[in-house]
Amino acid sequence: MIADDDPHAIWNRFSDLAGHLDGKPAVVDAARGISLGYGALRDRAEALAGALAAREEPNVAFIGEPSVEALPLVLACARLGRCFVPLSDREPPERLRRTIAQLPGATLVAGAVPLAGLASPDPILSDPLNALNLAWSVSGPGADPPDAPWPYLVTYSSGSTGQSKPVALRQPTKLRRTQQSIGLFSITTDDCILSASPLHHSLGQRHLFCALMTGATLIKAYPFHPERWIAAVAEHRVSFAIPVATHLKLLQRSILSDPAILAPFRCIVTSSAPAEPEFKRAVLENAGFAFWEIYGMTETACATAVRYRRGDSTEHLGRAIAGSAIRIADPDTGGAGEIQVLSDCLCDGYWGDERQWNQARTADGWFRSGDLGRLDDAGNLVYLGRANESFECGGLVVFPAEIEKAVAELPGVDDCVAFGLPDPIFGNLVSVACVAGGEITAREIIRHARARLPKHLWPARLFLRESFPHLTSGKVDRRGLVADIIG
Repeated sequence: MIADDDPHAIWNRFSDLAGHLDGKPAVVDAARGISLGYGALRDRAEALAGALAAREEPNVAFIGEPSVEALPLVLACARLGRCFVPLSDREPPERLRRTIAQLPGATLVAGAVPLAGLASPDPILSDPLNALNLAWSVSGPGADPPDAPWPYLVTYSSGSTGQSKPVALRQPTKLRRTQQSIGLFSITTDDCILSASPLHHSLGQRHLFCALMTGATLIKAYPFHPERWIAAVAEHRVSFAIPVATHLKLLQRSILSDPAILAPFRCIVTSSAPAEPEFKRAVLENAGFAFWEIYGMTETACATAVRYRRGDSTEHLGRAIAGSAIRIADPDTGGAGEIQVLSDCLCDGYWGDERQWNQARTADGWFRSGDLGRLDDAGNLVYLGRANESFECGGLVVFPAEIEKAVAELPGVDDCVAFGLPDPIFGNLVSVACVAGGEITAREIIRHARARLPKHLWPARLFLRESFPHLTSGKVDRRGLVADIIG
C-alpha cells in the first residue's frame, strides 16, 4: 500500500532500492555511451538537494531534455519535496516564459541556453548546480499558490487538443501510477527499459519511474531515430518499451522486413494513439514477446489494456483495467460518444487552474477525455478519435480514425491523416493526407479506401506528403498539417 500522506514516496522508494543496487546501471545514454549507477545517482541527487535546499524557489523548471548528468535533479526535487516541471525546448521562448509565469510560486529555471527575459539567480548558485553546466535563471513570484498540496511533478499534456494543461502529480500519486504499470507489465529489476520519449512527455516519465521504482536499467534513446532505436535494442538487449504509435509507424518497414529486430524484447506496449490493426497482426505473427496496447491520458494514467495474441482481433483497445472504469457518454445510434474515465490513478488536478479542472470532470466525478469511442459486444473499447476531429459530411458524422485505419492497411502507406475540408454542398469533403513510399499512387490509395469503407467515408480529396509535422510528444500535429494544406 502507498501512504497517500507520504510526501516523499518516490524518494523513499528510490533511496531504498539504491542502497541495495549500488553499482547497477540505473540510466544509460545510448548515444553517448555513458551511464550512471544507482549509488552514484542517489549521491548526486543528495548533493543537488543540498544545494537546492539553500534556495527558496518551490519549483524547478527544466527546459529541454536532461542529460544523464542532470537527471538527478528529478530525484533531488523528490528528496526536498520541490516541484519539478519538465518543458520542451521546441516551444517559442515567449510561450515558455508565459507557462513558467503561470506556475504558483517562484521558479528556478534550467536549460542548455538562457531563457531571455528572466532574472539571474540571486544568490549565486552553489557548486553542485553550477557543475551541471546549465544556464540558470529565476522567474517569480508567479501566481498565488492554490489551497492544495504542492505537487512533485507538473506535466503539460501533449497539446493535441490545441491547449496544453498543467497536470499536477504528488509523489504518492506518481508512485501509484508507476506501480500500476509495473504490475500490469510485470516489470522487475532484471528489465532493460528503452525510452525514446522526452521527459516532458508522460511516456518519458513512465519509462524513467518504472525503471527507478523497480531497480531496472533505463536506456535513453531520445531524440527518436529508427536506426538509433534498433541499435539500442540490439546493444543493450532491451526487454521492455512503450513506443508511441508514431515511432512504430517509422519502425514499421524495418520490423516487417526483419522481425528479429524485436527478438530481445520480453514485452512491448503501444500507446498515445492506436497502432494500425494490420501492423499489429503482422507483428503478432512473429512475436516472441507479450504485445500490449493501452488507452489512457496524462490525467488518468492507463484506463484500458489488452494483451493481443495471435489470431485475436486487433480492432479494439481492451477493457478497463483494475482500478479504472470507462463509459460512453450520450451515445449516438451507432453507440459512439465521448469516452469518460474513472481511475484510482487520476492526477491531482491542473496546477493553478481549478476552474479548468472542474470543467474537465462530470458532476458525478468522471473525467471527460475529449475522445470518441464505442464499446463492442464484449465491452472492449473501440477508439474513434478526438471529439474535435470528427466532422459532418452530407449530414452524416465522419470519424477520421475509421478512414485512417483502412487507408493505413495498404502496403506502402507509412502514415495518414483524415480530415474534413469545408464544402458549400456537403458541409465538408472527406479528405486524406498520406505519407507513402515506393511507387504507390493517389489513385491506388483511393481505390483501396473505397473498397473497404462505406460510401459516406470515401475520400474525395487526397494529398501526398513527404512527411507530417509532429508535436513534441511525437504525435502528428493534425492542426498544423490541415492548416498547411488549406493554406
